[in-house]
Formats: sequence, C-alpha cells, structure tokens
Amino acid sequence: MRLDFNVLWVEDLQANVQAQKEKLERLIRNEGFRLRVQFASSVEEASKYLSDDIFGDHIDLILMDYNLGAGPNGDAGLVEVRNRMRYKEIIFYSAQADNLRDILKATNVEGVYLSIRDDIPDTAGGVFEALIKKVLDIDHSRGIVMGTTSDIDYLINQCLIRVFNNSNEDTKSKSLKIVQGRVKEKRKSFDEDAAKVEAITHVSDLLDKHNIYTSIDRLNLLRKIFSANRVFTEKCETMKAYTSTYPKRNDLAHVRVQIEGFSRKLFNRNNEELTSDEMRKLRLELLEYQEFFEKLFESVIDSGQQRAD
Repeated sequence: MRLDFNVLWVEDLQANVQAQKEKLERLIRNEGFRLRVQFASSVEEASKYLSDDIFGDHIDLILMDYNLGAGPNGDAGLVEVRNRMRYKEIIFYSAQADNLRDILKATNVEGVYLSIRDDIPDTAGGVFEALIKKVLDIDHSRGIVMGTTSDIDYLINQCLIRVFNNSNEDTKSKSLKIVQGRVKEKRKSFDEDAAKVEAITHVSDLLDKHNIYTSIDRLNLLRKIFSANRVFTEKCETMKAYTSTYPKRNDLAHVRVQIEGFSRKLFNRNNEELTSDEMRKLRLELLEYQEFFEKLFESVIDSGQQRAD
C-alpha cells in the first residue's frame, strides 16, 4: 500500500463531477492519503488503461458513469472491466439512479456498488475505508511510512544530482568541500565507533551505530546548496523542518512488536505504544513533504531544461 489512492474515473462530462472529486479528495486526505484520478471519457479509452499492466495493477477503484454520450454506455464498461479485472472494486453511478439496479442485473456483472452522482464521495469514501482498513492497522502503517520516506529520499537524491549538474564550477567545488568535510567528521566518528565496537560487551551496543553519509546528510547538503540563493530561503526552511521527521521514521525501524491474539501492537524505544492516530498524523505530515519534494524536483528539472535551452 502507498499514500496514493488511484481512481480510474470513466466520465464523459468531467466538469459535472468536479465537486464530488474535490469532496472525495478531502475525505481521503484526512486519513493521510492522496487521491490520484485518471479520467477516461469513454469505455474505449478506459480499456486502454485497463490493458496497461503497470497502470492497471495500481488502480484501486473504478468509477463508471452510465451515460457516456455517443459511445457504449457504462454497462458495457462494467463487462469490459470484469473481463479484465475480476475482483477490482467498481462504483456504477448516474445522475438518476432509479433503474441502475435493473441495468446492472442485465449485465450479469457481480460485486459492483451503485450510487447516484451526488453521493459518489460518500459511496467511494466507504469503499476507500473498506479497502484500506486492512492496511491501517499499526503494523501495516509502519510499512507505508517506511516506503514513503524511501520515496522522499529518492527525490532528494535526484534533486541533489540535478542541482549539482546545473550549478557553476564554484558552487560545485563548494559542494564537494562540504561532502569532504562531512566525511572527515564521519571518519573521526567512525574511528571512535570502531573503538567502541571493539570494546562492546553485548550485541545490543551495536544498534546505535550509523552508516557513512546518511540520508539526512544528503538532505542537509541539498539545503546548503539552495541556501546560497535567497530566492530559495523558504524551500530551505521546509527542508530543515523535514529533518524533524527523521527521529519519528527511524524509530519505526526499531520498534518492539507485541502480539495479542490476532492483533499486533508496536512500542518505541521508550516503551510507548504507537497509536493509529499518531500514524495517521505522520502519514499526513509525510504526504505534505512528499508533495513538497515532488514539486521541488519538478522545478529543478525545469531550471535544468531552461539552462540547457
């Protein structure tokens, strides 16, 4: 499971469902997830997405309008979806849902939710809750957080490479000196840690040792490069603020699991239980940072393209 909740929305008049889309987006966001919608205006267009193994595998929900204009209607779309994806969640809707049940029955397609257009957010929200309920237990939430932080680390790395490539020789030289200075600090620290490892009396003493030039080092390097330009002051402050999430995410790698029947509880190093609400807040926090680094990455690419032009 990821922080994105992906919806294939088959609707020929997309302007008619913008209010429903925005409400559904808010409902999903409140749980620490992001709604991603791919609109298709016809059954034929939707079929192209369904035939794409990579895209299709990541569809979480399909919204299918009945009246799709000049082409085949949504009932034909239901058959198409079921032929390709036997167990995919589908919501079949129309502006007037009086005869939807009869239309659905004639298709012989099972496992479909019915809704009128105005009720789409509530119906889809209920399906969303049912789908993510299994992954919102505390143990699965841990995996979602760890996976998202890895995605953010990747964006930081790519931003760092792109910024370095676009920098002048003086900035490149200063950046490398920052790396060299930090490595010297770490070498000294590493030598000290090595000496401590040689003197350990229990393997648990190894848990506090760290690798050379960690992800936070790369983040700080990126921030220092940006700090040379006052235009990016706000971005630097956001990157600095992100460092406060490192202890939270790192704690998740060192939790204690307590099994009680079918349930699993997680406790941090201070023997404090991690609650579902805390994990929801952490997902929301990480989602905001993920979006920040995605936009930062896009802006860095744009500047690189402009520089190349």
